[in-house]
Amino acid sequence: MHILYPIMKNNRLPSISDIISESKEERIIYYRKFFAELRLNRLHFQLTILNYFSNLDTPNNSQSFTKELENYISFFKKMDSWLETLKIKGLYPEFQEQCLDEIKAIEQIIQSYEGKMKN
Repeated sequence: MHILYPIMKNNRLPSISDIISESKEERIIYYRKFFAELRLNRLHFQLTILNYFSNLDTPNNSQSFTKELENYISFFKKMDSWLETLKIKGLYPEFQEQCLDEIKAIEQIIQSYEGKMKN
């Protein structure tokens, strides 16, 4: 059975014009939703990897995996322009603060996983 999961279900960056028009609290909600979508997309990508591993004998599997990987990379290349616009608009410091909070949360998740894997 060949199941292909989309890795970038929502590959849209939050609209900077929408972000600018909101209060700081609302912008923080945008950023947190964006990070949640990134986490979800990583899980979809993990499924794509597992599908690739489990269907090595499928002729188009390698091409499908490569295409999904290219889509993933393309999305993150778009981030450069988006981040630069955040900097120009003066919104980057608050976005960076949310990134640091997200890093702390992910580090805790990693520590939890690593702890469980030692047992």
